[in-house]
Amino acid sequence: MSGTAPAVGQVLVIGASRGIGLELVRQYRADGVQVTATARDDDGLARLAALGAQPLRLDVATAAGCSGLAWQVDGAQFDAVWLVAGVYGPRQTGLQTPTQDEFDAVMHTNV
Repeated sequence: MSGTAPAVGQVLVIGASRGIGLELVRQYRADGVQVTATARDDDGLARLAALGAQPLRLDVATAAGCSGLAWQVDGAQFDAVWLVAGVYGPRQTGLQTPTQDEFDAVMHTNV
């Protein structure tokens, strides 16, 4: 990426709809790297396609989504894989204590 990373030809970015993941896609594509990138919604998939990445739908919070990704990339050979997907629970105002289910969902996905 911009001369700072070793030369790569194919990269997978898991969690690329915004933030760090989206910026990784931008920089790799600017360097001419083939990028496969995941997002969980149509807007994210459209952003990735507009950058020239191969977009794949993935919700890392579900086992079905994760196993589905394995089938979609079966046989692909990546030079680098970035896992930057995650969830942060429901948006709240203030310092409300999360419910046990909310806490578990975040921990099971991110940890």
